[in-house]
Amino acid sequence: MKKHVMSKLIKLLSSALLLFGITAALPAPAAQANYFSDIYKGLQNFSELPGEVNQLQESYQQTVDELQQTKNELGETTQALGQTLQEMETYRTQNEALQEQNRQLSLVVDELKNDRTARENYYNRIKVTVITGVALIFGYFLLTRLLRFAMRYRSRRSDRLR
Repeated sequence: MKKHVMSKLIKLLSSALLLFGITAALPAPAAQANYFSDIYKGLQNFSELPGEVNQLQESYQQTVDELQQTKNELGETTQALGQTLQEMETYRTQNEALQEQNRQLSLVVDELKNDRTARENYYNRIKVTVITGVALIFGYFLLTRLLRFAMRYRSRRSDRLR
C-alpha cells in the first residue's frame, strides 16, 4: 500500500512540476500600475470618437454620392442602350425591306435579260432568213446566167459544126 501511495505522490508531484514549468515558460503580460494615464488614454479615445464618426459620415456621404453618380451613369447607359436597340430594329426592318426590293429588282433584271435574249434570237432568225433569201435569189440569177451562157456556147458550137 505504501508503494501505491508513493506512486500517486510521485505522479502528483510530477504533474505539479510540469504545470509550474509550463506557466513559467509562457510569457505573461506586463502589469501597468499607472491608472491616471489609462484614464487619460480612455478619455482621449472617447474624445476622438466624434472626429472618427464625422470621418465615417463624410466617407458614407461620399460613397452615397458615388453610388448616385453611378446610378445616373447607369441610367444614361440604359437609355443609350435602348436608343441603340431601337436603331438596330429600324435598321433591321430597313434591311429586310431593301432585301425584298433587291429580290424584286433581281427578278425584273432576269426577266429583262430573258426578253433581250429572246429578241436577239428573233432578230438573228430574221437576219438568217433574209440572207438566205438574198443568197437564193442571187444564186437563181447566177444559175440562170450560167445556163444561158452554156446554152449559147453549145448552140454556137453546134452551129459551127454544121
